[in-house]
Amino acid sequence: MPADPSVEDQLHGLYAQAHTARMQSQLLAAQLHVTQRQVEENWQHIRDAWSRAEMILADRRAARNDPDRLRYSAYARLQARLASMPVIEQAKGIVMAKYGWSDDQAFDALRRASQRENIKVRDLADSIVAQAARSASARRKAGPASNTARSSRERTPPRGGPGGSQDRYQASA
Repeated sequence: MPADPSVEDQLHGLYAQAHTARMQSQLLAAQLHVTQRQVEENWQHIRDAWSRAEMILADRRAARNDPDRLRYSAYARLQARLASMPVIEQAKGIVMAKYGWSDDQAFDALRRASQRENIKVRDLADSIVAQAARSASARRKAGPASNTARSSRERTPPRGGPGGSQDRYQASA
């Protein structure tokens, strides 16, 4: 008994639909595998970033709480201050002797001059001490007669005093 053509057409249509569904499921399965692989890679990136963030945070906590590092930093600042203090004190003494000012007035003049010239106080003090040493050496070579004339000129304070707006303390003094 021959098969009914309509049943064969229906079977053929069902086979075609099944084949199409199988192809779509294979494509979807391939896309699912690609997506799963991408998700796993993304999770790995997230885990790596999380680990790096934890390491950075641990380093920051260790740096903040590291007493040796803090002690070294304070120690280094103290050493720099101690190294520059004698030359600043010498420069203050030179300014005090030259203008007859007090300790605070002399330091204030040094501070303002360093700000005006945009140089550090210790560098300004170093140049003042060096200039005074050169001047003293030149006076010793020139003899006692020129010392008295120069000494009276150097003792004249700048106009306006140490706190006045007319203060023109020269960095090379």
